[in-house]
Formats: sequence, structure tokens, C-alpha cells
Amino acid sequence: MKKYILYFTMLLIVLSSSCKKYEIIKSKPGEEINPVTNLSSSVSENSIIISWKLPATLPGDIVKPISVSIVISIDGQSKGTVVLENAPESYTYSPYDPSKAYKFTVKVIGKVNTDDKNFSNVRYSLGETLAL
Repeated sequence: MKKYILYFTMLLIVLSSSCKKYEIIKSKPGEEINPVTNLSSSVSENSIIISWKLPATLPGDIVKPISVSIVISIDGQSKGTVVLENAPESYTYSPYDPSKAYKFTVKVIGKVNTDDKNFSNVRYSLGETLAL
């Protein structure tokens, strides 16, 4: 009987400790960065030229110049991420194969000055995706 009481007590402890409710982190602290606009593309022989407009206004704590991140996907498989420095507004991808499906997700990257080790010094905008 003692054995069953011990097992039951251990079960109650495990079940009650696993029911903690943690706060969900919905976003990073700080003002969000607006995404790129006017995302467009053109095909030139064996390359794709992607262009966009950077946000007109940035949060006050963002260090300039900003960067742009481009996530590349071909036929549904990730082919990596390219980070472009110094506030670029275009990117050329090569080689282009018209028989494949391409997806480019463009995000603005802003760095902030922080010495707090609990917070990242990088902030991303929402991504805008272009599918070809």
C-alpha cells in the first residue's frame, strides 16, 4: 500500500510541476522596423534582378546604415541567406534556370546600441516575399 501511495504522490508532483504557465514572447523589445516596399524583379539572360524601396522612416534607436537580408528558396528548398550591407535597394541572383521556381524573402536588418546581454542588438522587419 505504501508503494502505491509513493507512486501516486510522485505522479501528482510531476503533473503539477509540468503545468507552469510561461509568458509567450511575441516580439523583440523596441519599435518595429517597417518592411521593404515595391518589391519587384526582372529577368536578364541568366540572372534575376530584385529591387525594392527601403522604409522611409526608421526607429530612432537604429544605427545607420541598415542592412538587408534575402532568404533564397529554389523549388521549395532553402538555398541560404544573403546579407547585403549599406542600405542596398537591389540584388542580382545568378544563375537563373527558368524551369525552376524561385522565392526571395527580403527583410530589413537594423542594429541597435545595447550593452544588455539579455537583448539582441539586431532587429528584423517582417519579410516581403517575391515568387517567380
